Amino acid sequence: MSTFDPPRKKSTLAPVDVTTVQERVYQSLRLGLLRGEFLPGEQVSIRGLAEVLGTSPMPVRDAVARLIAERALEQSGPRSLRVVPYQATDHENYIRIRMQLEGYAAERAASAPKDPKLIDLLRHHNDGIAQALRADDLEAALASNQAFHFELYRGAGYPQLLDVVSTLWLRTGPIVASARTDAALFDRLFHAGVRIHGEAIDAVARRDPAAARWAIKLDIRSSNLAIRRFYKRGAGGADGESS
Repeated sequence: MSTFDPPRKKSTLAPVDVTTVQERVYQSLRLGLLRGEFLPGEQVSIRGLAEVLGTSPMPVRDAVARLIAERALEQSGPRSLRVVPYQATDHENYIRIRMQLEGYAAERAASAPKDPKLIDLLRHHNDGIAQALRADDLEAALASNQAFHFELYRGAGYPQLLDVVSTLWLRTGPIVASARTDAALFDRLFHAGVRIHGEAIDAVARRDPAAARWAIKLDIRSSNLAIRRFYKRGAGGADGESS
């Protein structure tokens, strides 16, 4: 004798997508590195990051594994992690690559059809840096600087190029942020940046690719010179290399 099972009510609950949480955690940590919220050589822990992000350790562990693969974080011991420390030779190589790629991105942004919205956004982010400096808000200055550069590079219209630039910034963002431990250096560095950014904005506005490329390369080079002097004075060790 067969039994009759009444049809079950169809559930309207959506399945929990764990990968969404993992991706949000990864993007949050990635943005923190891009904006210099972590310093070179800074020790971090999965449990500590999970507490700050308000999540369980599992998605943090997955995000950390991805960032280790991207050489933004590294294992400093069996159970310890740290932001990749400053190494002068590696950093110089990254800077040379960044100057070429980011200079090209600025050139392409200036070659694209004129976009008043892009110009307004660039000015907004650059003004944000200046306002943050006046308020001695170094974190906000770093965030606005990152926003300025990435807004400009998005204007190039090459998402793949932006991906490559983003990976390089993961490895150099914390190093630029280390200048915030020297208030006078940070102030000089970012005041110069605001001025050079203004030149880049003007070049994009008048659609001058060569001038836009030159301004961004100058911005990266001048920043690197200041950082190099900072580390040679002992911030990264007597020889300018981190241990």
